[in-house]
Amino acid sequence: MKFFTPLFILCTLIACQPKTNKKTENNALIKPKFAKGFEYEKHDKYIKVIVKTPYKEATTPYEYIIIKGDTLIKANHPNQIVINTPLKRIIATSTTQIPVLEALNSETLLKGYPNTKFVSSPKTRALIDNGSIIDIGHEEHMNTEMVLDIHPDILFAFAVNNVNKNFTTLKKAGIPIVIDASWLEETPLGRAEWIKFFALFLNKEKEADLVFNQIVDSYQKALKTIPKNISKPKVLYGGIYNDIWYTPAGDSYVAQIMKDAQTNYYWQNTESTGSLALQFEEVFIKAKDADFWFAPGYAINKKALAGINKHYTSFKPFTTNNIYTYTNTVGETGGLIFFELGALRPDLILKDFIKICHPELLPNYKTTFFKRLE
Repeated sequence: MKFFTPLFILCTLIACQPKTNKKTENNALIKPKFAKGFEYEKHDKYIKVIVKTPYKEATTPYEYIIIKGDTLIKANHPNQIVINTPLKRIIATSTTQIPVLEALNSETLLKGYPNTKFVSSPKTRALIDNGSIIDIGHEEHMNTEMVLDIHPDILFAFAVNNVNKNFTTLKKAGIPIVIDASWLEETPLGRAEWIKFFALFLNKEKEADLVFNQIVDSYQKALKTIPKNISKPKVLYGGIYNDIWYTPAGDSYVAQIMKDAQTNYYWQNTESTGSLALQFEEVFIKAKDADFWFAPGYAINKKALAGINKHYTSFKPFTTNNIYTYTNTVGETGGLIFFELGALRPDLILKDFIKICHPELLPNYKTTFFKRLE
């Protein structure tokens, strides 16, 4: 990836990259406590941020050189991009980035977003409604002209692979594309810790530390409410889509939270991330007697769920009324709050699972995302 950075001052440095001795370079590397996908080096006049795996099966890391002040640095390889700060105009492309910007008090910098109807937070919705944030189309097919009109200082994107025609055009126009690979993290707190990644670009490190420490504290306090010898209810998760039952793999984000909540999730011992694609018969034989069923799909009530597949009614949670969904927890324009806030707040997801599966442990807590399907 090659990017252009406007030059505002003459280069007074001997080389394009500031020279530091090896000892300083080695000592400067900072690794997050939980997140595995990024690390960074802090120098006097710039910060180098390294995204180790920008997309699945990526073999080369991406680097971002965040300049502070009037230092002049040029990218020295195709996967490096130079970004001047402070940022004044941002484009985000994932709802998970909205709560992060708000937590860092930077939502007013957001000027463009694809599919704004999916944004649920009242604070950012108000900015959309008053025209401060422009809808730039679909994340896979953004309106290039609108993006260029905004002329953002940075565009936070995510990548499934290295092929995106939108990115190619925008890069040629000199717009810095920064890949948010938080979705590849394998632990709940690891994913939440990416707030520190965004904070590096926004000069909000202290704010990010404060927010993240509160999330960690909340998560760990919730864990401490669970006795070691507690009975673990059997849990089913997911539902059918195009004749395939999708459920979290054992090393996935949600599966690990269910495990932390001391539930017996049927596929918790599978060794992969992402989702498992299963046949209905396999799921029915193994999990028909589950105590709880979470996230059965987008049905808004049990009647609608039965209409999707009549065999759903044969699962025990259907008859015991123990099906819970995030589908009915939506924002003003229908966006699912679980997909927006959940990545930053795994502590709230954990508390939901504890409240539902072990209600006596959090008697006064009201669930944030999951509600009973009536």
